[in-house]
Amino acid sequence: RFTGIEQPQDKPGAEAWMGSHPDLSSEILDPQGRLRRLSEYIHEQPMSALGEEIFVEYGELPFLFKVLSASMPLSIQVHPDLLKARDGFKRENLKGIPRAAPDRNYRDSNHKPELALALSPFRALCGFRPLEETARLLGPKLSTLLAFDPSRGSETLKSLLSSTLRLKEKERLNLETLALERARELAISTEPNEKDAGATIHLCYSHYPHDPGAMAPFFLQILNLEPGQALYVPAGVMHAYLSGTILEVMATSDNVIRGGLTQKHMDIDALLSVIDVNAHPARVVPNLEDPFLVWRTPAKEFCLRRFENQKAGSASLGGGTPTILLCTQGSFVLHRPSPMNRSWMENERLEINRGSSAFVSASCGEFVVEGQGTLYIASPGSQ
Repeated sequence: RFTGIEQPQDKPGAEAWMGSHPDLSSEILDPQGRLRRLSEYIHEQPMSALGEEIFVEYGELPFLFKVLSASMPLSIQVHPDLLKARDGFKRENLKGIPRAAPDRNYRDSNHKPELALALSPFRALCGFRPLEETARLLGPKLSTLLAFDPSRGSETLKSLLSSTLRLKEKERLNLETLALERARELAISTEPNEKDAGATIHLCYSHYPHDPGAMAPFFLQILNLEPGQALYVPAGVMHAYLSGTILEVMATSDNVIRGGLTQKHMDIDALLSVIDVNAHPARVVPNLEDPFLVWRTPAKEFCLRRFENQKAGSASLGGGTPTILLCTQGSFVLHRPSPMNRSWMENERLEINRGSSAFVSASCGEFVVEGQGTLYIASPGSQ
């Protein structure tokens, strides 16, 4: 609805990927009009597709561009930093675990910092609450049951997670009873933060009964983004997306360590090893680099730009780097700048309409986008 991307009938569309990750590479029409995987196209001509600088540093397209839409809470997850990703990928390879195996934690050797840009009102659990706030939300009964003691410092958060996720079935049911009882108390509080936490705990348990991950709103922050607001999620930050539609740009990786609200594989030891209790999400305020709004993060693999025109207009994009464009409103034509204002031949112009995307190779050089609507542009972070 917010991007115009078509979905198969009678099937919900949770994610659309644009990139060359080997697990789900995009397909492109190459210059000869052949339909093929973007990963294959880049593999066959990496210098042309990526440019020398990106090829030497990464050897692949360094970012993955997604549209994600959540109508119910998605799984709690954490992504590893680069060192842990490399070690984990090597370790699981040595164990002979197939890359596509459901119990695989590390499907590649890369980290996965993320930028989330809201297209609709968006809610997420992201990053730990202050310890005293968690203690207040838990209340005396749950704090005693889970041995949560703020005086022990931030490491008590890992103890809380470990004890919660490792409970036996009978203990889980007892925890759920107490958690829902406490959530009802919080939901009628006059304090907005408590009221929101109580309602969100109920929401999580309604979708995931008997899942201890539904306890997460007790200890994870609830963040709200309005359309146009963005959030940076670095490695080690626990998060779960609750509702809404976002654009995501991230380093090219599908390394996901889950921590609840899921029926998929969970490895609690791996989860505890990648969590960084001192890492926090950060709001990202865009810079106006006329005519673009630009969202930059500490991750050098990607940045995101938006070109928005209420009336027909054009903008020039510097070349020499791989770029993916997504049109969410209106339509645009991509072409190279031509001397004396003359158009290039028709087959050297590409039109992208609402819901469609395009990949521009580094070898294309400088190009122009011309049209009316909204266009998002993902590229390496140095751009």
